[in-house]
Amino acid sequence: MDNCAQIQDQVKNNIRMYWNERSKTFDQDVGHGADEYECRLWKKHLSDIIGEKPKNILDVGTGTGMIAINLAELGHTVTGIDLCEEMLELAKEKANTRDLPIRFLQGDAENPEFSDQMFDVVICRHLLWTLPHPDKAIREWSRVCRPGGIIIAIDGHLTPRNCFGHSDDMDESSMDERQKLWKQMYSPEITKHLPFGKDLTMDFLASFFTTNGLSEVIHRYIPDISEYQKQVLRDKKENGEHCEVNIIWGTVR
Repeated sequence: MDNCAQIQDQVKNNIRMYWNERSKTFDQDVGHGADEYECRLWKKHLSDIIGEKPKNILDVGTGTGMIAINLAELGHTVTGIDLCEEMLELAKEKANTRDLPIRFLQGDAENPEFSDQMFDVVICRHLLWTLPHPDKAIREWSRVCRPGGIIIAIDGHLTPRNCFGHSDDMDESSMDERQKLWKQMYSPEITKHLPFGKDLTMDFLASFFTTNGLSEVIHRYIPDISEYQKQVLRDKKENGEHCEVNIIWGTVR
């Protein structure tokens, strides 16, 4: 194995280890899990973009399946893939509890092992920032999506933000276990291989979608979900100012 391949294996291994560990509390975090009211908001916005006619949808980086489950409850046929087997186990349990026939598979968002033009929609949430090769990923998503289908990303910010800078200067003795895990798994040696971790603005994403062959690119700030998440955090006496939900989508040529 050459050095470049070894580095990329280490990057993805660190990502998988971090999110497997985070799966234990993932749904407890505002912006990751969603209560019944927030799920109703998600269904409304997703239906506005996708339409009500049943579609065959791939959810890449599905995590614990929040988006996949909402889509399945809208009547769509959903496949969810994720690097992290422990995330997928939780997603399967949640789908089974709701008697939803979602197919959850371990898989790499940059290398989805599906046939060409298999899906009507490919969707991801909070994923682009942690991909080593986002250009490759979106080309693969376009490959597995039929012409005229859509690629959707729930991601990005209205103004530049650094996903990796919040704990760099903290003394490790003052960190909790989650912060220590973050510093270890998303170290500078890892994050330098993640090109979208900084300044992932909506204007940047619109250019990224267009450059990679998508047409009719639209992005939208989602104020009702953003404000609801902020309120939930305020009720918990936590800072909710970082809550910002944006959706961008484009059509496969």
